[in-house]
Amino acid sequence: MKVSYRWLATFFPAGAFDDLPAEELGRRLTAQGLAVDDVRPAFPTFEGVVLGRVIEAGPHPNADRLTLCSVEAGDGARQVVCGAPNVEVGAIYGYATVGSRLPGDRQIRRAKIRGVESLGMLCSAPELGLDALGGAEGIWPIAGARESDLGRDLRDVLGLDDAILEIDVTSNRGDALSHLGIARELQWIVGSDLSLPVVELEERGEPASARADVEIEDAEGCPRYFGRIIERIVVGTSPAWLQTRLVAVGQRPVSDVVDVTNHAMLELGQPLHPFDFERIAGGRIVVRRAKEGERFVTLDGRERALEPDITMICDSEKPVAVGGVMGGLDSEVGPGTTTVFLESAHFDPTRISRAVRRLGLPSEASTRFARGVDPELPELALDRAAAMIAALTGGTVAPGRVGDDRRAGSGRSRIELRSTRYEALIGVPVAPAEARAALEALGFGVEGGEGTLTVSVPSWRFDVCREADVIEEVARLEGYEIVPAIPLPTPPVAPAIEARPRFLERLSEAARASGFDEACTPSFVGQDALGKGSPIDNLVEIRNPISKADRFLRPFIATTLARAIGHNRKRGAERVKLFEIGHAFAVQGGEVVETERIGLAASGARFPAHWSRPDPEEYDFWDLKGDVEDVLAIVAGLSPRFLTGVRPWLHPGRQAEVEGPGGEAMGVCGEVHPAVAREWGIDERLFVAELDLSGLGTPADRGRVAEWSREPAVERDLALVVPTGDAAAGILAAVQEAGLEDLARVRVFDRYAGPQVPAGHYSLGLRLTFEADRTLTDEEVDEQVKRLLDRLREERNYEIR
Repeated sequence: MKVSYRWLATFFPAGAFDDLPAEELGRRLTAQGLAVDDVRPAFPTFEGVVLGRVIEAGPHPNADRLTLCSVEAGDGARQVVCGAPNVEVGAIYGYATVGSRLPGDRQIRRAKIRGVESLGMLCSAPELGLDALGGAEGIWPIAGARESDLGRDLRDVLGLDDAILEIDVTSNRGDALSHLGIARELQWIVGSDLSLPVVELEERGEPASARADVEIEDAEGCPRYFGRIIERIVVGTSPAWLQTRLVAVGQRPVSDVVDVTNHAMLELGQPLHPFDFERIAGGRIVVRRAKEGERFVTLDGRERALEPDITMICDSEKPVAVGGVMGGLDSEVGPGTTTVFLESAHFDPTRISRAVRRLGLPSEASTRFARGVDPELPELALDRAAAMIAALTGGTVAPGRVGDDRRAGSGRSRIELRSTRYEALIGVPVAPAEARAALEALGFGVEGGEGTLTVSVPSWRFDVCREADVIEEVARLEGYEIVPAIPLPTPPVAPAIEARPRFLERLSEAARASGFDEACTPSFVGQDALGKGSPIDNLVEIRNPISKADRFLRPFIATTLARAIGHNRKRGAERVKLFEIGHAFAVQGGEVVETERIGLAASGARFPAHWSRPDPEEYDFWDLKGDVEDVLAIVAGLSPRFLTGVRPWLHPGRQAEVEGPGGEAMGVCGEVHPAVAREWGIDERLFVAELDLSGLGTPADRGRVAEWSREPAVERDLALVVPTGDAAAGILAAVQEAGLEDLARVRVFDRYAGPQVPAGHYSLGLRLTFEADRTLTDEEVDEQVKRLLDRLREERNYEIR
């Protein structure tokens, strides 16, 4: 959640933040349990821009598309040449004076434009780095600016000198999804009580109860519902101060009425919804469950099928909103709206969560209702927003609220906090006075004294329901550093580790030794993300997915590793090698089959960047093949075979099926087909390998130690002429199976196809290494080589080149 530093300060007395800069506030909040991920300026820096009114405007004598303006900025008129088509006499704009600096270190100087002197510049929003507040098609009129603001610094008038705190709010802290919620946490840090916003509500005209009424039929889904009527309004643009406050925390300004409801939600945590009252049939609001087969068109223009456990807000004829989620298209506030019915209600979190999942309709409002909103908040937020709407639109608020309250009870839960239990859990004692001070700073009620405190939980803290929760509240304010570091008792002999976990750890170590970093990617994928031609056969669909976008279990680890590779490459990583040990899923014979696998994925440079390699080589298929061989050799002592592969989602000439020494299928490796990689969002070459671990079993973890021969080795090179269809892996296996008693190793050192080789054949160079516990003679080695050649000639019709 984005939180404004200046906005937080409005909850406390002036000067309360003087010794608490934004960075320190973020550090203290993090230490208190609300993780602040980032603290950054709210808006780009510029200086010397003040508010100026255009008092005269006329054509430029030497240019048809330029306007000669006279600008008043509090100290006399100045001549400014303006090229924007929307300049208006009487409007107030941001005026960059001579010597001012704009974003990008652009300095404004006195200049002559087509022969006429210009003393400064009238600014558009993008020129000030405020793109979200205005387009580039013209200069930016400062809505709501007053005559008394002329000459004042624009940053001061609009509150642009602000800092934004990015707070990672956990799912159990719905109360922290507002500036009021964060301000409650700051009472302990600031050492001062917060003050709620002052509501100055002036009511006039016919009472609201004479024109509207509310009935709740679905008390489980919505136990409290209130509304106010604001009439004779003129919907328009919000003042610039309100727009900048919303933009700073990530909200897009829409109109003054909608902006006020968003402001109230971000300030107090209570979502609101405005209806065009003239479109509410009969002036009646009925809160009920959706009917079987009922359909509804939401604000985004989509018709949605409803289910009976979804709470609907209806008028006397039809639904007008999905309760707590989104309003309807037919009752939204628009430019022609003159009377608004403003809704403020409390909804059941479980029902809202279920409705959002089923409709696929997340929103800022539903996010808050699903985590829990203070049930005591609707009236305050309603009055606060109604007063603001009336002030900004020129409307009047009808006397009184209309509403219905069906709560079963509103008593605050009470929990006993025992000093002995606190010390048992935290490891250090706490004085009752310190515990009382900490809890009261957070809004808890505290009674009692020595030994046991009776704590009343505030209405907004849904996450506190037992003694351990109360203890945690005290401990996090006291500081987690008070918890003593006491070593846990350990047995004299380390417990044995099961063979399978030990094997998987060795497998991870082998992958890391080959330069791969471990990744942990989700097992959920979407069919669209897999792309055409991707491995999507026999997908396993989840009955109750977290997200409809990712409703399948992955068929290959490569599909999710590819996302991680693409994410890193797009952010500037020149070399990425990732591995994951996980599970893949498929439907075989009507049953879901789950297999444990290791996936490897790589893209980019072969080696890390270094001055000795100014032109880095690119990772290729042979690097991947070598990595697969290294991993299997380290972890299981295996020498796999690589056979030609034909999988459509891999490159037709750069893939191989991996087999074990006994011919058992182990997996696949190769370069992802470029068309498939592009569908996965990756423009670079991508290499993947995937091995089924079930074929490996659990190899013994005892080290295999072989003594090096003390005698010199003897090498022989052979160049065999072999048919094009014979793979090198099969030839190596044939050599190793020939039964040469002193053959220690054999490897390929050359491959050639050309004029000196018969058509349909190629030359394969093999290097044979012979070792024994004695010095071998040439005659002994030659005799073994002859036996090998005779066997290859007889069984495979191979010849020496």
